[in-house]
Amino acid sequence: MSVRTFLLSLICVVSLSSSLSAQGLIWELPADGSWVRFEGTYEKEMPGPESNDLNIKLQWTRHLVISSVGSEMAEYEGAQTACRWLEFKCITGKSTESGVAPGVSGPRIYKVLVPEKAISGDIKETIGKNELPITFLPIVRGYRKTGDRPVEPLKTNVLRFYPMITMLEHYTQWDSVGEPGSVETPAATVSAREYQGTFISESTTTRSKNEGKIWRTSEIPFGIAKWSVVITRETKGGTRPRTEFKQTSLIQVNMSAHEVGKNAESELPASR
Repeated sequence: MSVRTFLLSLICVVSLSSSLSAQGLIWELPADGSWVRFEGTYEKEMPGPESNDLNIKLQWTRHLVISSVGSEMAEYEGAQTACRWLEFKCITGKSTESGVAPGVSGPRIYKVLVPEKAISGDIKETIGKNELPITFLPIVRGYRKTGDRPVEPLKTNVLRFYPMITMLEHYTQWDSVGEPGSVETPAATVSAREYQGTFISESTTTRSKNEGKIWRTSEIPFGIAKWSVVITRETKGGTRPRTEFKQTSLIQVNMSAHEVGKNAESELPASR
């Protein structure tokens, strides 16, 4: 690891312990049993072969279902705390008449036990004693299942949404905040406020810019009506000046609530 990369990593770690705006997918907890299905597109554009000036463009369909599938008391920060089991099921693949075909990787399911008090509902706040951003959701315990693989326990006390569940990053501040307004989604027309943020990471050879928008609402379970992300990735030679960064890929993700319900059931076995 180069000195520059190490310093940038250190800055990122330090930033997690400072007071920052919070982002993520979980802004409030609806009644247990609630669920929401988001649907959208994941698009990637890359340069084609050197002999061809045209870029290669790929597109997949993405579904994400977030469910509240149970509650219990559990120890958190030294005390018995009301907790909620949340489940995230993400499928990315090609659309077919019978649904989304995820390919060899299969769907990804995360089931985590979350302290209810960790969900502030305030988009301007951070959570927990270490002030972790909501992109790092604190958990008591959790499990993961990928495709046909066996269920495995998570070996961490946080669930990070990026990049396996969503491409929304941790934006250290909001670039802009819109006024409340009417927002249409396939699930419903709701009152929501638009937030825009930017996250930039850079090393001696790579640079990535993540620009995200979320539409925050209390009328859709868990608090978001829709979101979009644009990720620009660039590379250069390690000794070359920063002016020589060249784009190597462009990723665009657009997701919106398509369906909500109140009869959620876990797809993973009961876990203790």
